[in-house]
Amino acid sequence: MEAAFGVLGSTALRLDGELDARWAPAKPRAMLAALLVAPGGALAAAALARWVWGDEQRRPSNTAATLDVYATRIRRLLKQLPVPASLRGDRGTYRLDTDRSAIDYFQFRELATTAREHAVRGDHAGAARLSDRALRLSRGKPLEDLRSPDAMAWRARFEREELIPAHSTHLRALVDLGRGDEALALLDVLLPEHRDSLALHTLRLVVLHALRRVEEAGEYCLAVRGSLRADGDDQAAEHLLRHHESLVAGGPSAPPHHKPRQLPRDVTDFVGRTTELAALDAAVQAGRGVVVLEGMPGVGKTALAVHWGHRVRAHFPDGGLFVDLAGHSGQPPASPAAVVDELLAGLGEKPDSSATPPVRAAALRRVLASRHPLVVLDNARDAEQVRPLVPLLAECLVVVTSRTALTALDARRVQVGPLSPAESTTLLGTRLGRDDAGLRAEVVRLCGGLPLVIAVVGGHVAEYRLRRGSVPPRRLLLELGIDADGDTSPQTLFTWSYRALPPPARDLFRALGAHPGSEFSASAARACWGGGDPSGALSTLVEANLLECNGDRFRFHDLIRECAHRIAHSDDPPAHRRAVERRILAYYLGSAIAAHDILYPGHSTGPPLPPEPLVLPSRFADAESAREWFAAEQVNLMAAMVFAAHAGHHGYAWRLPHAASRYLQRNGHHEECGLAREIAVESARRDGNAEAEASSLADLGLAYLTLGRFADAERALLRAREFADATGNVRGQGVIRFHLGRLALHLGDAARAIGLLNESLGFAERGHDGQGKRWTLHALGDALLAAGRHGHALTALREAERLAVAGGDESARASVLAGICAVWRARGRFPEAAAYGEAALRTAEEARDSVIVVATLVALTEVEHARGAPAAAETLARRAINLADRVHDLPTHARALDLLGDVLVGQGRTPQAHTAWRDSAALYDLMGNAAHHQAVLAKIPRP
Repeated sequence: MEAAFGVLGSTALRLDGELDARWAPAKPRAMLAALLVAPGGALAAAALARWVWGDEQRRPSNTAATLDVYATRIRRLLKQLPVPASLRGDRGTYRLDTDRSAIDYFQFRELATTAREHAVRGDHAGAARLSDRALRLSRGKPLEDLRSPDAMAWRARFEREELIPAHSTHLRALVDLGRGDEALALLDVLLPEHRDSLALHTLRLVVLHALRRVEEAGEYCLAVRGSLRADGDDQAAEHLLRHHESLVAGGPSAPPHHKPRQLPRDVTDFVGRTTELAALDAAVQAGRGVVVLEGMPGVGKTALAVHWGHRVRAHFPDGGLFVDLAGHSGQPPASPAAVVDELLAGLGEKPDSSATPPVRAAALRRVLASRHPLVVLDNARDAEQVRPLVPLLAECLVVVTSRTALTALDARRVQVGPLSPAESTTLLGTRLGRDDAGLRAEVVRLCGGLPLVIAVVGGHVAEYRLRRGSVPPRRLLLELGIDADGDTSPQTLFTWSYRALPPPARDLFRALGAHPGSEFSASAARACWGGGDPSGALSTLVEANLLECNGDRFRFHDLIRECAHRIAHSDDPPAHRRAVERRILAYYLGSAIAAHDILYPGHSTGPPLPPEPLVLPSRFADAESAREWFAAEQVNLMAAMVFAAHAGHHGYAWRLPHAASRYLQRNGHHEECGLAREIAVESARRDGNAEAEASSLADLGLAYLTLGRFADAERALLRAREFADATGNVRGQGVIRFHLGRLALHLGDAARAIGLLNESLGFAERGHDGQGKRWTLHALGDALLAAGRHGHALTALREAERLAVAGGDESARASVLAGICAVWRARGRFPEAAAYGEAALRTAEEARDSVIVVATLVALTEVEHARGAPAAAETLARRAINLADRVHDLPTHARALDLLGDVLVGQGRTPQAHTAWRDSAALYDLMGNAAHHQAVLAKIPRP
C-alpha cells in the first residue's frame, strides 16, 4: 500500500497518484503534520497552535479561526485521497481519523520492526531489503514544515530512537551479506548528518574491520575518541575504544561457560508496544546500561520485558537472567544480597554461603567481567533496592520493571502506558475467540487498556457472564480471579501497591476514591484530603504509578479509582466518607460560584450553603483565569452534579448547576447544560425547595429551547410560571414570559411573542431588573422585526443597546448589535447592516460567547446574500454551520443550512443547495417545528 500521507519530509498528500508536498502553504501543512503523528487522538487547539507556531513565532490574532480555516482546506483535500480520512473539530479540539498504515511514518515503523525481527532470525537478506524499504520512505527531515519546540523534540526522538536504529539494522545486514563497500559508502553520507551518533561510529569500525582495513579503523577510532573526550563524553570515548579493541582481538576466546536461559516463557498473544520495543531496541546498540520500564500495576511491564528479551536473544550470546525482586507482592522484597546469590546461581556459580555479602558481590563482578548476559530485574520496589546492584552489572544491559518511578537511578526510563482500544480488542480476541462483539467492546472499555485485567477476564469469562448486570462492572472486574489465596485478582494486585505507601499517601489515596471524576487538580485533592498541603502525598502516588501527572493535573485510571473507592469503604467509617464527599462538593461549588461571579457579575447563583471546614475554593484574579478553570473542570463539574444527586447531597446537586450552567450555555455546551438543569429540577424537588425547583424549571426551559426541544421547553416553562404567578415572584414572572416569548418567536408566532415580551417587560420594570429589561427589549425588537414593524424594532433595540452598555454586559450588547444589523438588512440598508454585524461579531468574539457568535454569523450571511455577494455569504454560512454544529445550537444550525441553500441556488449550484435544504429540514423536523420544516422542503421541487 502506497502512503497517502507523508510526514517524513515536507507534509505531503497523495493526489492524482503522486505524493504532493505543495498542496498548501507551510502553516496548513504544519497543522496536518501535527495531527498525523498521532492519528485518532484528540489535540486541543492550544496544543495544536504550539505545534504549528511554537512559542516564539508570531501567531494570528484569532488562532482558533485560523485553525478552522486550515481545517476546512484540509477536509476538502482529504476527500480526494485513495483512503478514507476525516478531520473533526469539536469544542476546541481537532482529531484526524485514518488508517495508520496510510501514513509513511507508521509504514516506516512497521518495516523497521519487521527488519529487526529478520535480523534476529539470521535472515540478513530480508533485513537488508525491509530496512532499505523503510529508509526510502524518508524524503528529508521529518516534520519539515514545523519549527516549533514540540516538533523539534519529536524529530530528535525519531532520529535517535527509530531512524538511527533502522540505519544500523540496514548497515549490519549489508556487512553480513558481504556488501561492506556499499555499507561504507552509505556511512560516508550518514555520518556528516549524525556526527553525535555513537552507534554509527561503532558501525563504521565494524565495516572497516569487515573490509580488512584495520589500520584505517584504528586511525578513525583515535580521531573520534579524541573528539568525544574533547566534548567531555569520556564514557562514550572509552566504549568506542573497547569496541575497537574487541574487533582487533577478534572477540573473546574464553572456554565455554554456562549460558543462562532464565526468561519466562514468551507471551504468545503479545500485541502493540511498538514505541516501547523501539526504545528497548535502541538500548541494544549501546550494549550496556540500565533501562527502567515504569507503569501502573497490570499495564504489562513484565510481559513487555520478557517478550522483548526473547526477540533480541541473538544479541546476547551469553544468555539471559531473570530475577523477581518481589517489590510489590505478598512476599518480602528481595534483598540485594539475595539477588546477588540468585544471579550467581543463574550463571552456574555456586554462591559461597560462608562468604560475606561484599565478597559474593565481588565474585559476581568477576564472573560478569567476561560475560554479558541480558539481565531483567522484575518488580522493583524502589531505587534503593536496585542501586547496589547496578555497579555489579555495569558490563550488562539491565532491564528493570517497576510500578514506582525510579528517578534516583542513572537509567533510561520508558513509560509503559495502557494499550489502545484497538490493541485491547486484539488481545481480548485471542482470549475470547469469536465471542460476541458487544461483550468485547464492553470489556475493552472497562479494562482501560490494562493487559492483566484483560487476561483475567479472558480466564474467567464464565464468571464475568454470570455476574454481569448484578454487580457494578468495575467492581466485578476487580473481583475476578479471587481464589483461596486471593492472589490473581486486579484488586489484590492494586492493593499490594496501596499497602506499600506511607500513611499520608494511603490516606490521600482513599480520600481521592470519593472524587467524582478521574482527573483533578491539586486544589481538589486538598479538599478531598482535608489535611493541609497534599503535594508530598500526591508526588508519592505519582511515583508509585497509582496516579498520572500531566502538568498541574492528576489522573486516576478508572479501575485504580474504583479500587481506592472500595478500600475507603472497607477502611473508613461512613461518617468520615460523608465528610470527604461534602468537602469535595463544597470545593467545586465554591470555586464555580467564584468563577461565575467574575465572568457574569450581577447574575445570581442562588442562596449559599454554610461553608465547609477545611475547604479552600479556588479564587480568580480575572475573567481569563475563571474561564480557564471552567474549561478545565467542566467534566468534573458534571460528574459532581450526578454524584451529588445519586449520593443524596441534594443541596449541592441543585446549586452546582446554577453556578455552572451559564458558562455551559454561553460556551455552546447545550446538551451538558440541559442535563445539569434536569438534575437541578429533580434535586431541588427532593431538597424540598419549591423556589429553587421553579427557578431550575425556567432555566431548563431555556436549555430545551436552545436544543430545539420546543414541546419540552414549553412544558417546563409553564410549570415554572405556575409557581411564579402563585407566589408573586415578579422577577420569575418576567423571566419565564421572556423565554415563552422567545419560544413563540422560534415557532413563527410573532404576535404571541410580542404580547408575552411586553408582559415580561412590564415585570422587569416593576422589579427594577435592568438585566431583564435589556434582554427583553432585545427579544422584543426581534419579534417586532419578524412582524414587519421595523421602526418599532429599531427603537426597542437601541434602548436595549443603551442598557447593555450601561450594565457592562458585552454579550447582551453583541446580540443587540446583531439585531440592529437584521433591521437595517430588512430595510435594504446594507452598508449600515454590515457595519453593525461586524461590530456585533467583534464584540461577541471578545466576550467569548459562542452562541452569539454563531447567531451573528447568520445575520451577516443574510446581509451578504441580500446585497448580492454570494462568495462572502457562503463563507459566513459555512462558518456558522460549523460553529453551530460544534456548540449544538440546533435552531441556528437549521437556519444557517437554509441560508446556505439559498446562497448556493443563486449561484446555480442546485444539487448542493438541495442537500443543504434537506439537512435544514431534517433539523427542523427533529425540533418539532413543522412550519419551518415544510417551508424549507417547499424549496425543493418534487420529482
